[in-house]
Amino acid sequence: MLVDLIREVALPRTDAGVTGQWILLAVVAPPLIWWSRRDRDVLLFVSGVVVMVVALFALRAVH
Repeated sequence: MLVDLIREVALPRTDAGVTGQWILLAVVAPPLIWWSRRDRDVLLFVSGVVVMVVALFALRAVH
C-alpha cells in the first residue's frame, strides 16, 4: 500500500497527480531557495535542482 502511494507520487497516472506534483514543488521550492540564500554555493545547487525538476516535468509533458 505504501509502495503504491510512493509510486503514484513519483509517476502519477492522472492529471490530478501531476497537479499535486506542481503544487508540492510550488510549496517546497521557495522556502528552500529563501533558506539557502546566505550561502551562494547552496543557493546555486538548490536552484539547479528546482530547474532540473521543472525540466523533467516539461519533458514528461512533451513525451
